[in-house]
Amino acid sequence: MISKDIELIKKMLQMQAKLDEAIMKEYGLICIYEENLSFAILDEVGELTHELKANWCWWKKTQAPVDEKKVLGELVDIWHFVLSWQNNFNGGEEGLLTDDEIMEKVDDNRWSIEEYGKGIVIKLADLSYSPLWKVEPLIAITEHLGFTVEQVYKAYCDKNKINYQRLKEGY
Repeated sequence: MISKDIELIKKMLQMQAKLDEAIMKEYGLICIYEENLSFAILDEVGELTHELKANWCWWKKTQAPVDEKKVLGELVDIWHFVLSWQNNFNGGEEGLLTDDEIMEKVDDNRWSIEEYGKGIVIKLADLSYSPLWKVEPLIAITEHLGFTVEQVYKAYCDKNKINYQRLKEGY
């Protein structure tokens, strides 16, 4: 985690704000409800855990191996909704902590994921209901899964284009 990563996150926050605005305009919405975002995050966490199933499903011999590209895709979907939450309920860019504070929180989250046998499960579950911190744990989750913020940014940009296309086509 470096300052460059935080700049990429800020760019994604800006892109997500524009996407959310386009979605709201298209569907005649005046706001995004926090509970709905929590459901969306929870749903995407479920899709991510399904993609990781070969890592934790001990009872099914026919489980397909983990596909890192699909894992990254589901992780990026979580990023979309966490960024939307940050923009709508935690002040967007202005609500972010300082670079040093973000890095410290990411380190704390990384430590708790690695120190506890079920740390990743707890952090994933927390994303849907944590009232204050979602971006920092998501960075730690991203890193724990073996991805960088830069990889997420690239995949986010690709998915953002797809989301605009879907919006245009009435997805």
